[in-house]
Amino acid sequence: MKKIIENVKFPGGNGATTFPSCFASVWMRSEGVNTEEQAKSAQLPGGKCCGRCGGNKLEVYHHSVQNWYTIVSGLTLVQLDIANEEHFNGWGINRVLAEYDDYIKFTMGFAGFLYERFDKSADKVAVFDSVKKSIDADRPALINLGTGYYWYVVIGYDDKDGTIYGLGDNSYWKDNCGVQKDGVLVSDQWYEHMAETVIVTGKTASTVTYDDVFRRMISILDTMDKTGYFQRSADYLKDDAKFEGYDNEKYLGLAKRIGHFLGLPVDSRDIGCPIKMLAQVEAFKDRAQYLKRIAAEYDHNCDVSWVAWDMVGSYKGEIEEPAKMLPYPLYRRAIANVIEVVIKNNRRVLDCLREMMGVDPSGK
Repeated sequence: MKKIIENVKFPGGNGATTFPSCFASVWMRSEGVNTEEQAKSAQLPGGKCCGRCGGNKLEVYHHSVQNWYTIVSGLTLVQLDIANEEHFNGWGINRVLAEYDDYIKFTMGFAGFLYERFDKSADKVAVFDSVKKSIDADRPALINLGTGYYWYVVIGYDDKDGTIYGLGDNSYWKDNCGVQKDGVLVSDQWYEHMAETVIVTGKTASTVTYDDVFRRMISILDTMDKTGYFQRSADYLKDDAKFEGYDNEKYLGLAKRIGHFLGLPVDSRDIGCPIKMLAQVEAFKDRAQYLKRIAAEYDHNCDVSWVAWDMVGSYKGEIEEPAKMLPYPLYRRAIANVIEVVIKNNRRVLDCLREMMGVDPSGK
């Protein structure tokens, strides 16, 4: 038998391969937000959307949920190191955060979801049966493919040949385990590439509060600052000796790493928007001054990082010509200066969160 759930919001746009984007699709389905009419009156986890995201009501709603759960998951708070190629070779921000704590458990706790979870050691039949049960209950599932942490929304199955149907960014799927047909991803090789499958099974009381989210933000920001990946990256770009013997191919690889790296502070807008909206919620009026300051710092991170992002061609996906500028020290240092602005802004966010939550720098 074959079954595909209709009208599941596609996790497109910014961060389409990330957990928060795909989780937003599952969250919306679980909360019964499947049409524009439903999106008009439905509640949002982080308050009313600012409207900065473009598209129809359903697309704006999806972006709003995605942005809030980007904060809850902590994915935009982690740092990568430009000097460490392993950070860009099947590692990525998902794994950095997974090594920090269990971000999926934390996210599900805030959402109030019961769930099943299978890693790559799980039996294929058991995973497929759970996916099938979820689809039959009209709930999409989440699957993580490859070592680079590419997340997808599973919207269907065919138990005749063990095929699954999904939505998400097509890049890893089509190159490794399936095809795209009529806008839907199709794979009968998903199990061979599965890193993890997560299936929502029901609702329960939330075990994670907003205060828990803020305290975890403090912990992650503090840990990342002490790890110093951003500062190490800025220092690396300023050290001309590091680039002796670099040829065009190596500079092209550097441009790719810089573009990936800068995607993190560019995505700070995903933090600034919902934090700004949370400041307008009555329950948070006593914290509004802090939340507005935090949102402003993240908006600034996004604005300045866009400049450096464009310097390596990431905005248009054309990096060959910009990469030719990287041999020039002043060009690299300009990008390093942007990174150091982001570092200062992140530290101001950390100080603001500590003040808001009554946490001193020693962690007490």
